[in-house]
Amino acid sequence: MNIKEKLLRKERSWTDILILVFIQAYLWMQLGGFLSMEVLQTDKWGYLFTDNAEVAANMGEYFVSFGFWISMPLGLVVFKKNRKLLKPLCPEKKTDIFKGLGLGLLAGFFLNASIIAGAIATGSLSYTKGNIQVLPIIGYFVAILFQSGGEELICRMYIMGKLKRRYKSPAVAIAGNSLLFTVLHLGNPGVTVTSVVGVLAASILFSLIVYYSENIWTAIAMHTAWNFTQTIVFGLPNSGMISPYSILKTEKAVSGFCFDKGFGVEGSFAAVIVICLAISAVVMISRRSVKKESVS
Repeated sequence: MNIKEKLLRKERSWTDILILVFIQAYLWMQLGGFLSMEVLQTDKWGYLFTDNAEVAANMGEYFVSFGFWISMPLGLVVFKKNRKLLKPLCPEKKTDIFKGLGLGLLAGFFLNASIIAGAIATGSLSYTKGNIQVLPIIGYFVAILFQSGGEELICRMYIMGKLKRRYKSPAVAIAGNSLLFTVLHLGNPGVTVTSVVGVLAASILFSLIVYYSENIWTAIAMHTAWNFTQTIVFGLPNSGMISPYSILKTEKAVSGFCFDKGFGVEGSFAAVIVICLAISAVVMISRRSVKKESVS
């Protein structure tokens, strides 16, 4: 067996070469952006849920990712040989979609809220009562679902799927898509070295979930719950981006072990530790499951 046979799979395609995958993903992302902004004008969808111009505009920034829900699956459907890569989005058992969504929502909320609880306990955060507005809350949840899910479709379905098909080592697929995911966040306000590590770790976590389960809905829901919890429930920066509306209002917010004032929860050392623990748990649980199946 030569080096090529050791590194590459037989069913690979030349379009799955690392750099070409990035280029293709970029082009399909551009199509998604065009569909959102020019065709569907999703930046104005926020007004469906609120009359507040500032809130509607902020909500619209999340809705812009809706175009990726069209362009990224389209990028696989157009070419027959790529359609198998849609499997994480379209599992054989439709109940797996709902199971993935439920598990992901619970895990995302628990992980984020646990770090925020740590920030409150250590004196980095304190809160006053906010203002519950049902329509804006629903609008933000849907908008953040499209935004978080759009990133998952780009990175965990399209990029990871194509790299996984070409390269035998899963590390290439996981590291490759996580690299782009991290790069997409480098321009966010308040970015630091710790926040970059946190974003990279989160990307690896989402990648492993999809890799082991072949169900992207868990990662989409987990990503959504994480972002929604920190920004809409607790009023904290979402990767540096602040929402003009939140259920709770911060009375005090200072950087500490569990919170970074500029970037948010994921810019803290605590977030890196918690996410790494979650990564370890996913790997251990998945490997035990594989062992049980092989024994039975």
